[in-house]
Amino acid sequence: MILERIIILISIVVSYFLQTSVDFFRLGEIKPDFILILTIYFALQRGSFAGLWVGFLGGLLQDINLGGIAAIQSDATSYYIGTHALPKTLIGYFVGKASREIHRDGIIVIFFVHLVAGILKGLVTFFEVAMFHSSVNAEAIATIVIPEAVYTAILSIFWFRILSWAIPQPELPSGMRKL
Repeated sequence: MILERIIILISIVVSYFLQTSVDFFRLGEIKPDFILILTIYFALQRGSFAGLWVGFLGGLLQDINLGGIAAIQSDATSYYIGTHALPKTLIGYFVGKASREIHRDGIIVIFFVHLVAGILKGLVTFFEVAMFHSSVNAEAIATIVIPEAVYTAILSIFWFRILSWAIPQPELPSGMRKL
């Protein structure tokens, strides 16, 4: 139980490091969302509660360090705690709820789950910033949200295989079978 939680914590830190510090995966201004991939992985493999907490902790870690959203009109950066945590928490919960209905190992399914989740994450973040913080430019949806969602969905296919190798699956209680 403790080893499992340590592995989860290490996977959050590694995903956070890949997202914030490694520019190898950057394509222009677009970077994949490794924390979102990890959130969806845990939501699909372990359910809504695990997806919710991994999404919240990963998003909060991202908000604490990278919560700045550059203002379109000026060079100022404002920091908003919760901007990344809220969408990732919601996505982790809802993907976890739908995980019984989803074939978890299908490449096309993994791609489309990440594509839809990435677009929804971007839209929730966009509207959250627009409603509570400042005005934002609507063209950010076409220039940032959709390309980031597509790029994250493509990388998720490979990253899911690495995660399934690195993170052991929980053992089911006796009498239960894997779906």
